[in-house]
Amino acid sequence: MASKRKLILFISFLTVKYLFRVRFSVKMDIRYFESLICVAEQGSIARAAKAQHLTAAAVGQRISILEEHFKVALLDRSSRSARPTEACTKLIPYARKIVSGFHEMGAILEPTGLSGSFTLGAIPTALTGILPNAVRRLAEMAPNLVLEIKPGTSESVFNDLSERKLDAALIALPPFELPGRISAEIVRKEPLVLLSRKGTGKTRRNKLENNPYICFDSKSWAGGGAVLYLKDENIKIEPFYELDALEPIEKLVQEGLGVSLVPHWSGLSLEADDIEHDIIRNDRYSRKIALLTPKDTTRPQAIKVLRECLHS
Repeated sequence: MASKRKLILFISFLTVKYLFRVRFSVKMDIRYFESLICVAEQGSIARAAKAQHLTAAAVGQRISILEEHFKVALLDRSSRSARPTEACTKLIPYARKIVSGFHEMGAILEPTGLSGSFTLGAIPTALTGILPNAVRRLAEMAPNLVLEIKPGTSESVFNDLSERKLDAALIALPPFELPGRISAEIVRKEPLVLLSRKGTGKTRRNKLENNPYICFDSKSWAGGGAVLYLKDENIKIEPFYELDALEPIEKLVQEGLGVSLVPHWSGLSLEADDIEHDIIRNDRYSRKIALLTPKDTTRPQAIKVLRECLHS
């Protein structure tokens, strides 16, 4: 009788252990992988929690559940930052596919293809100039589409698109031939503009050669137009400042601290009384803002509507 009772208890233990594993597996949530990806990108649990609008404890618990499931440490918590371990680095590409595939399923099952998550990478000037009206229109045309916008430089956003971390990108057109699997459509052309205070010179050459030159990031794709113009005109000047943001450059020119060649971004006002805007009307030097998308995209309808919104 005692041995029978022990056998029943042992079977009950195995049953509970099995049910716990099943229950654990069922409760594995796609959001756990989203948190893991976010921590890897942000570099800390605290920053990831802020980005996901969660508590650090909640994000930490999600990571711990994943670590328990895979029986391996995914984060190095030895310092204040949370660095991905080698195992995490191997797991992240698959986690991205899982998250992306999960959100794509909603779009596939929805007749219009206009639901689920859609991730758009964009440069800062597009965020404040081109996108606000487009996003408003997109919300009206596709209310069930969850748009996530990730800002960055043209180079970093392009790399993310190439690695399939994004569904689309709104960036300066790359200065090289695009890979065959990526298509591009120009949505805005921004001519090169010489910004200067009044009274700093009569000609473009005079203004550039006789005033401190404020350079817009000569190594960036967006700054290539100015570099090309100076080369074509044989104007040899050394930058007094070099910045990677357009608004501060406009402010420095307003303060009389120099002159600059910049693309005519949407936030630049040509009506300011204290600045002269000399537009260089040659498309060779223009910055082309383009919508880049994968040709084999799984979100063709969403991209079609986004394209319409950008042009409306």
